[in-house]
Formats: sequence, C-alpha cells, structure tokens
Amino acid sequence: MISSLQALRFIFALFIFAQHFPLRDGEPEALLDGTGPMGVSFFLVLSGFVMSLGYADKVRLPNFSWGDFMKKRLIRLWPLHILCLLIWIVAASRQSTFSIQPLPLLGNFFLLQSWIPMVEAKGNAVAWCLSDLIFFYTLFPWLVRLRAKQLVLGVLAYFGLVLAVGSSLPLETARGFLLRDWFFYFFPLSRLVEFCLGIVVYHMYCRAEAWRHVSWWKRLSPSSRAAVELMPMIFFGGVLLLVNSYEIVGSNVYAYYLPSCLMIYVFALSHKSGNQGAVSDALSRPWLIYLGEISFSFYMIHYLVILIVNRVFSWVYPDEGWALRLVVTLGITIVGSILVNKYFERPVAELLSRCSARGKSPISS
Repeated sequence: MISSLQALRFIFALFIFAQHFPLRDGEPEALLDGTGPMGVSFFLVLSGFVMSLGYADKVRLPNFSWGDFMKKRLIRLWPLHILCLLIWIVAASRQSTFSIQPLPLLGNFFLLQSWIPMVEAKGNAVAWCLSDLIFFYTLFPWLVRLRAKQLVLGVLAYFGLVLAVGSSLPLETARGFLLRDWFFYFFPLSRLVEFCLGIVVYHMYCRAEAWRHVSWWKRLSPSSRAAVELMPMIFFGGVLLLVNSYEIVGSNVYAYYLPSCLMIYVFALSHKSGNQGAVSDALSRPWLIYLGEISFSFYMIHYLVILIVNRVFSWVYPDEGWALRLVVTLGITIVGSILVNKYFERPVAELLSRCSARGKSPISS
C-alpha cells in the first residue's frame, strides 16, 4: 500500500466523522457539513484502485479462485460489522422507543441493506457502505480484466445510464421516503461507478512511465512537486463549497469523482517516481500510516461512539457545549479503534483465515 494514500484513508475517515458529529444532540447541524459524502466517494474510488494494485495480476493466474477471494473479503469485513451491530442493539435497547424490525435488521446483518429502500436502516448506520463493497468485490475479477479503453467507455456509458434512471425517479415516495437520494447515494448499482473509476486510475498508474508522467514528475523542483500535491486538496475544498452552495440531488456523489481520481493518481505518481513531494513526505509519517491502517475500525465504530457519548452528555452535562463533547468523542473513537483493531479485527481475521486454509470452521478447531 502506498504510504501517503494509507494516511489519507484516516484523514477522509475524519471528514466522515465530522459530518456525523452533531453540534447539538438531536439536531442535524454537523461539525463540517457535506464532508461525509466527500469522504465516502474518496473511499470507494480508493477501494477500486487498491484492490487493483493488489489483485490485478493475481486474478489472471490459472489457479485464481473467486470463492477464496470473496472469502478473504468477507473475513476482512463481516466480523467487525457483526460486533458493531451487536453493540448497536445493546445501546438501542436502552431506549424506550426501541423495537425490533426484522426486515431492516436482517438486511443489515447480511449486508444487504443498501439494496432495500427503507425509511430507516436499523443497525450501525455506516455499515451500508460494506453492502456496496461486497457487491463491488463480487464483480471485481471481471472488471479488472477489461482493457483500459473498454473500461473507460463502459464507465462513461454506465454513468449516463445511472443519471438517466436516477433523474426519472420521484424525489420521494408517498410515505416520505427520499427515493432519489437513496438511489444516488446508497444503491450499489449507482455507486459502482466510483469503484470502476478506481480501476481506471490503476490503469493510468500502470501507464505513467509510458506516458512520461514519471519523468515529468522527476524534473519538477521540490516546491513544484509540493504544489502539484496540494492541487487535488484545493480541488476537493472548492467542490465541497460548490456542492454546499447549490442543493442538487445526487451532486454530493458525482461531484467528487474527478477530485478523488486526481488525488489518488497524483500521490500514486509521486510514490512511483521515487521523488515524493513535501506533502507525501508529511503524510508518510509512521503515526499517520498507522492511523490509516486502523481507519476501517475507526469508520465502523465512530457513529456508535457519537451516539453513546451524546446520550451520556445529555444525562450528565446537558448544558455543555459541543467542544468538550467533540474532544471526548474523537478521543474515545481513536483509542477504541486502536483496541478494536489490535484485539478483535486482526486476531479474528487471522483465526478465520487459518481455519479457512485448513478447511475447518472455528468451532471444529
């Protein structure tokens, strides 16, 4: 994994955290409005790129097994998802309004929630993204085998189809469900565009030397390299301001396609050249790389921590402002991510991988 991109995982996870952290408990106003969709879009494009970086050659081998590939992906995602779902059930059961709704809960359990239009998704709300990722991983071995030109033309045509279908849907149903928002933001068939764009960026990365981008990068002065690395960050900021200024349904998704691709390609190119810019060097600090490694745990638990800390503060410090609550929530989320990654996510994944390799279940071993 490219160090700078690993660190950016955590930074964009922080953006998602900022979107979900309310300035006042029970009210929709967020710490940083609009940064959640930006972070998710970056993650989905990055997933396509990273998956291609690690598996593009392996899927072409004669002994490649789609079943083993998917098993590894589920071992990586599902156990922590189940842990978070159980924590949500325990926390939610403390509320007087709590009730079990079988369909939403089962959809969440089996990571099918993004396929089901529901007024309210029961469970750890952020897990919808895993539902999309599982679908993308299912198609990945075939998508990455496509030639670059085929993939680019296919993505453009498919994006046009998504826009046409999504725009034809009503804004909301008779029951008040925001159907068009669900289609653009949650529906796996719509978000597939971003994952495919990540594969496109991988093809660009592979051709960087042939296109003389690597030699061009090496000729840049240190200050110029730093300036080029800053460009996608400034681009992201400008798009965020634009999206927040104009309320266009679906724009919070596709507005970040280009900035995400540009950022990943620039930092991947910087790494490939062997002459990283100052921004890449700053992002390659060991502690930032480590935070990037635990970013999945951070993403999965942050919403639960926000809910629990908000509830505790409403009991103990009902008149306290958001600053102390932010420090406590972020601190618990980071420490919790470290502990969950070290004592649950990694050990469980290693155990299940060993059992899978032996052809045994954890119970039989």
